[in-house]
Amino acid sequence: MNHHLNIFRFFNESDDSEFIENNLSRAFALCIKTSGFFLNEFIKSIVSDEDHRYLFGTLTSDTRCAIDIQIDTAAIEKENYKTVYAVAMTTDRQLDMSDFFRQPEFADKKNITDIFIGIKDIAIIVEVKRSSEDCKAQLYNQVLPFINGAAKTAIDVKPVRCSWQDVVVLMERVKHVQQLLSQDPHIISDFLELGEIRYPDWFEPKPFNTLPFTHNGSPQLAQRMKQALVGVSRIAGDEFQLLPYGDRLGISLPFGWVSEFQPYFAHNDADGVDYVECRIWPANTKAQGYSVFTGKQLDWTRKKTLKASGKEYPLGIEYEVKLSHFNGYITSIEFSENDTTKPLHTLKNYKTQSGKWERLSWGELERLFDEHFKPEFRWREQCGWAENFLDTDRSYLTMSLGFVVTASIPFSVFKSLDKKETDITKVSELLWKTVQAFKNLIE
Repeated sequence: MNHHLNIFRFFNESDDSEFIENNLSRAFALCIKTSGFFLNEFIKSIVSDEDHRYLFGTLTSDTRCAIDIQIDTAAIEKENYKTVYAVAMTTDRQLDMSDFFRQPEFADKKNITDIFIGIKDIAIIVEVKRSSEDCKAQLYNQVLPFINGAAKTAIDVKPVRCSWQDVVVLMERVKHVQQLLSQDPHIISDFLELGEIRYPDWFEPKPFNTLPFTHNGSPQLAQRMKQALVGVSRIAGDEFQLLPYGDRLGISLPFGWVSEFQPYFAHNDADGVDYVECRIWPANTKAQGYSVFTGKQLDWTRKKTLKASGKEYPLGIEYEVKLSHFNGYITSIEFSENDTTKPLHTLKNYKTQSGKWERLSWGELERLFDEHFKPEFRWREQCGWAENFLDTDRSYLTMSLGFVVTASIPFSVFKSLDKKETDITKVSELLWKTVQAFKNLIE
């Protein structure tokens, strides 16, 4: 499918929160307006069984379904309704609605509802939030016109929470039924396709066997892998926690000589195979390097395969010079033995050269690299030496001599293990065995 033809993609989109949520309301309203099946499923999930039977059990020629967005609830003729469902649609599946009628009132403010649905004498007012934001106060003020000035028993207001996760399940069910009947579910499909890209947390992770592979991963692949990594923590213990960073997926390692394990989705053009590349960075700091350089000999750097769960997988090992400032990564030089004239990663260099370098001694550091790297390797360009250091006001840098170790496991292995929801434990076991294999390799 051409993503640009998705009806919910807009050419001049704004990053403004209100703009995004207004368009989200509009997209959802189009889904319920164009799919009677989904309209029924959604309303069934909101109203009581009795009200659902009342709404759809019998219809007359005058029965209509009103669906609209951005409506001032004060302008709605409240005498037409006996029941109002106030729906908080967020990602919070545990949102407590028990204090709904104790929310503060907003004076002198229009109360615009995101989505309004009216059938017979039942109204459904929906406040839409794309996150877990508590919207009860907004929603309460939107139903106030139905309460104020009316007899207490005239209109029954029923607060309801509705999570996007549950809505997605309903949409996927509708989509599958329409496909089964050879009907075109393009409106629902477009909404789901866009949601998977922008709001992956709405979606329950699907087994790898059902997901298409994409180089660098997709939100769906990342969600499933995250679920598997959480499983590693359950198997191995609390020390192997999911990394708390939003920009990378992995688990922490408490081995002293390495701190992180990260999986990547990568396609290898050379052999045409899709891989999950499991990677660690031994000796990523000088402190981590102590046991690597003073313990086992570096013979392991010549290994070509890694054995995990009884199978051998391709193993790639590169040398790395990491350059940092204020304990923060700035840049690095990754290379192989073919890029050097003599070994840089030695016990002597670890003891005497790694660590802090004041700016006045950077010329000496340049000479060290020039002595070890081949001229054609152009190490200065590899790490952006001028722009990252010489042309800055940094007064020092820290240098560590480490390694990048990568085990490439075919994605087909993950697909063969993960065919249904409960198979995620098998993936977690494979990842844990891979971590153990790395540990045996280095220690």
